[in-house]
Amino acid sequence: MSTPVINLCIDVASGYSGFCAYILRRYKERWCVRLIIRPVLLGAVMKATDNVMPSLVPARGKWLAKDLLLNAKFMEVPFKGTPSTFGTSEFNSMFCQRVLTGIALEKGYESEELARSFLAIWDAIWCTGRRHYIDLNDASFILQCLVNAGLSKEESQRFLQKANDGNVKKSLQKTTDIAVEKGAFGAPSMFVYLQAADVEKQWQEETPDHFIFGSDRLEQLAFALNKKWEGPAPKPLSKL
Repeated sequence: MSTPVINLCIDVASGYSGFCAYILRRYKERWCVRLIIRPVLLGAVMKATDNVMPSLVPARGKWLAKDLLLNAKFMEVPFKGTPSTFGTSEFNSMFCQRVLTGIALEKGYESEELARSFLAIWDAIWCTGRRHYIDLNDASFILQCLVNAGLSKEESQRFLQKANDGNVKKSLQKTTDIAVEKGAFGAPSMFVYLQAADVEKQWQEETPDHFIFGSDRLEQLAFALNKKWEGPAPKPLSKL
């Protein structure tokens, strides 16, 4: 039986992206799936689809802050609050996403290094406090996150430098464009292939079997995969 593939398109500037990444990592082994993390530019996705940030809709923005906190408790994710710089130029995630793309190109989109690096940056943004100051363009901030993720300081500095590499920039833009072509209008977006083949060729050339949007639709993802849903925080698998 072929192993299903989940292409998870996420951005550190999206609170719900982190929720989704946390939960899918809990289910990766349990469901026997391949989890491919694909950094995208959320702002570019929104612009390409004429979508608007939920926080720009006054009533929804007011609801959003409470929804994030409630979801964090329900999903057992250490979310604490939105940074004070949310919605400003200092919250532009392009640099972060380029750094993550550089890691993906070298270590692999399925690598533990990429997953840990994404979560380390996301944690520093969303799990530090409420209305705290964060500048996503600050190289020292990203450097510390990568070190916290288990990368050496030297390797982390190299990935920061690679963020300005033309190939990294093109790769991030291409991933974003492909996600939009497949139907993405926000993040997290999950593109599911029920039968794995050449993962990169499949991602670039084939129509997914399912497109699932949002961290609140993971039960539907389980249904699409014909897997058992055991809540957002299932008990750890017993080790023989």
